[in-house]
Amino acid sequence: MLSIINSNNLIGIESFLVKVETDITRGMPAFNVVGLPSTEVKEARERVKSAIINAGYDFPKSRIVVNLSPADMKKEGSFLDLPICIGILRKYINKNDDYLNECVFVGELSLDGHLRRVKGILPLVIGAKNKKFKRIFIPYDNLKESNFIDGIEVIPIKNLNECVNYLNGNHHISLDYSDLKMNDMKSDYEEDFQDVKGNYFVKRAAEIAAAGNHNLMMIGPPGSGKTMIAKRIRTILPKINKEEIIEVSKIYSIAGMIDDKYGIVKERPFRSPHHSTTIQSLVGGGCNCRPGEIALSHRGVLFLDEIAEFDKRILESLRQPMEDKYINISRVKYSVKYPCNTLVVAAMNPCPCGFYMSDKECRCMPYEILRYKNKLSGPLLDRFDMFVEVNQVSCEELNSNSNEEKSEDIRKRVEVAREIQNMRFENENISTNNEMTSKMIDKYCNLDDKTKEITKKIFIKYQLSNRSYIKLIKMARTIADLECEDNINSSHVLEALSFRKAYDTYFKK
Repeated sequence: MLSIINSNNLIGIESFLVKVETDITRGMPAFNVVGLPSTEVKEARERVKSAIINAGYDFPKSRIVVNLSPADMKKEGSFLDLPICIGILRKYINKNDDYLNECVFVGELSLDGHLRRVKGILPLVIGAKNKKFKRIFIPYDNLKESNFIDGIEVIPIKNLNECVNYLNGNHHISLDYSDLKMNDMKSDYEEDFQDVKGNYFVKRAAEIAAAGNHNLMMIGPPGSGKTMIAKRIRTILPKINKEEIIEVSKIYSIAGMIDDKYGIVKERPFRSPHHSTTIQSLVGGGCNCRPGEIALSHRGVLFLDEIAEFDKRILESLRQPMEDKYINISRVKYSVKYPCNTLVVAAMNPCPCGFYMSDKECRCMPYEILRYKNKLSGPLLDRFDMFVEVNQVSCEELNSNSNEEKSEDIRKRVEVAREIQNMRFENENISTNNEMTSKMIDKYCNLDDKTKEITKKIFIKYQLSNRSYIKLIKMARTIADLECEDNINSSHVLEALSFRKAYDTYFKK
């Protein structure tokens, strides 16, 4: 008896079709799985056999060969337990082959026949939908995670008996599609910019960074509020939309980090890896090509606190993803591409003791300060758009009862600027000013003669690289958007230049 059951497997956040071909013939009893299975797929033989027996079915005492096609692509994960089981139990199922050819089966089996939750169900469901399948059978515990995908029937299964009975028409499962209601999704942030007193220049920089998705570097002594401000930047980012929710949730789904309560990622991510992190945990990789912190912060904020304490080799690995907004992880047989369109925010002390160029006495020797600064290479610093100095707040400001601006009020201005950018780039494949190419800058960043002359003097005086100059223009475009101006004028360019002052006074000394 030969049966063919459809299933899915993952490469990164993309799925590919796997046809589970099961052949049961006479001969010495054996159970073999071929088609480049990983260790966990090979172990499915024992899970499937026990699940079939404990569910009350007869396990064939015959020669069983299961082929996973295409045979040249490695199959990983526990997704294939259910389709292998259905292939062996094909004689118990009354549905014809045409019906089964429209179905995809995914799930891990326990020894008693129950289906367990699997990682990465969201990209598997989206992949089945894109392949024009009509329905997909998944573990019941994965329902919340996949119930927001329309265009395909998502059938949650609790155990093997329930699956067979449903296929035979003896069991009914209610199928409810839950639309993503954006108005009902409220962000529950504990942080608020209202808590930040003083440092108005830094808060203005955070607003511009959020509006145009510009990478931000903060330099200042310990305790001046760098981390406090960084943690509040995501509270002023625009509310995440449906397309972004699906993008981010796919990454978190394969990482097994989806919130059980909601089944999706309903807020913009904020990731803050420790400086002792490894390259694999930051940019992704390992034996399973897992997404790293920079991919997990997609459409959100990646905060690198004490950036000068990170290993230099690890920091250099961020150069390409910060520029291209995606990370490629290559292996011998395949390459995995993760999106990482993230706002990178970094914070550092000006020297090892932290008090260089501050009111307190610095205890560091000149060579120690130079070595500390040299931990950040020029090409890496070139990836940051904005450099701001965070100063200690005076006692009077800390004790004042002044009403600081709330995150909600700042976010309204940011959302207006983002909406202007969405309309501007409606026919482009980007959404923020920071993603503009050189061709787009010529099209969307018009400068009058006076502003061109000022930018020319800035370029020569500060010896800007081509990348730094382009970033300056992009930042000026964002400032103009915040002020709802169609064209960039000299005041926008000069304000953008002010956010490079910390770079010139600290890194060029």
